[in-house]
Amino acid sequence: MSAAAGTVRAAPTFLTRSLIFTPSHINQRAGKSSRHNPALAYRVFLDLHRNIRRSLDPYRFNARSLYSSPRRAAAVSAPTNGMSNSAIPHISLHIAASSSGKGRKYRPELSTYEYVPSDDDALGLQRGSTLEEKRIRRPDSGQDAYFVACVGKDPNTIAFAIADGVGGWSEHGIDPADFSHGLCSYMAETTLSWSSEERLGPKQLLEIGYDKTISDPTIHAGGTTACVAVTEGDGRMRIANLGDSGFLQLRLGAVQHYSNPQTHAFNTPYQMSLTPPDILAQAMIFGGLPLNDKPDRADLADHMLRHGDVLVLATDGVWDNLNSQDILSVVSLHMRTTGAWWRSEDQGYIVSPVLSELVDKNLGPHKHGLRISDTVDSPAQQLPLATGTLQSVLAAAIVGEAKSASLSTKRDGPFAKEMQKQFPYDPWHGGKVDDIAVLVVVAVDENKAKEDTQKLKAKL
Repeated sequence: MSAAAGTVRAAPTFLTRSLIFTPSHINQRAGKSSRHNPALAYRVFLDLHRNIRRSLDPYRFNARSLYSSPRRAAAVSAPTNGMSNSAIPHISLHIAASSSGKGRKYRPELSTYEYVPSDDDALGLQRGSTLEEKRIRRPDSGQDAYFVACVGKDPNTIAFAIADGVGGWSEHGIDPADFSHGLCSYMAETTLSWSSEERLGPKQLLEIGYDKTISDPTIHAGGTTACVAVTEGDGRMRIANLGDSGFLQLRLGAVQHYSNPQTHAFNTPYQMSLTPPDILAQAMIFGGLPLNDKPDRADLADHMLRHGDVLVLATDGVWDNLNSQDILSVVSLHMRTTGAWWRSEDQGYIVSPVLSELVDKNLGPHKHGLRISDTVDSPAQQLPLATGTLQSVLAAAIVGEAKSASLSTKRDGPFAKEMQKQFPYDPWHGGKVDDIAVLVVVAVDENKAKEDTQKLKAKL
């Protein structure tokens, strides 16, 4: 694994993001072997004859759920920023995606995309009639993938997700990107064609996308983690997370909500997968079990998005190198410098009246001079100054910071610190090189934005 330019560090073989638990002497990641649990192995064989193409699901515990308490729900619905009790929030979401493939230079002006419903049906929708055509047209995100789309093409209801293909499949000659990108593309298709008469949930969307992915004849095997959200016009958000991708919700300079990673063991996340018969048979010979955590095992959370909130969805290429406070620092810095958040002596942070202009692709770059490439400290690359909106600036800034941390040999991130706990006699120092993908969502209450615009015009 590359730690920095000119420096190569060999990672322990058991840390590969693998699809199978096997004994340690097989040189796979740590985990309990099925030969030590005959009952578990027997259940796998019972499932095997029912559906050989679908990977087995030997872990049939109840899915963990996470819901907001009544007290928290009441607090979320309370009016803020001077809004009246009678005002019904109309939350619009302004979304940008940015990514960087492992081992590649980060070019924010080429790898950052705005989601504009009027310009395209969806972000992350694969184009092409063959798998090769689809691969060529993917963003520079490696095995990571994402999508954004309106539910039934209703601009007030939006679904979006991020996914991380399990790299261990490459050892079997499988491109892990096909599964993660296929999943996101199928979820985008489902979202766009959804009937407005029926409410779509994130776990339901994940299940449909997974079923379509494993039924795709061009996808022979693979696995992925995923974090999926569906939001409504009043700011209500349901979000399902399976594995070690996840989300972070920020509000006025503070962390509001965040997801916890789902793992079977250290560096072994929950993962949906498709295992072909030959690999399954090989795993059984060596005493291993395929990992396949079905979508119903995803953690489910209900939250509210308010005016000025920033929501970040990211793969483990971010979370392994940056913690929540690191991301909060990056976001807060750019929210202050762009003027999206103001800091008052008596109220702390408040949402700026120009927020609605900063997220507008016509006003943000031109009226306020927002630049994407300014957010990345990479003078050696001599990047041109690319214009962007607030959400694209934030997405590029987070990816740039995660990329820098991943290449550092001295900056210990969350992965390095956990490695030091797990293996104190062989400590890991520095970042963890990986694919990186980020979705940034900025929430704007249109009613509040209109009030602010009127106040600004009155002052002028």
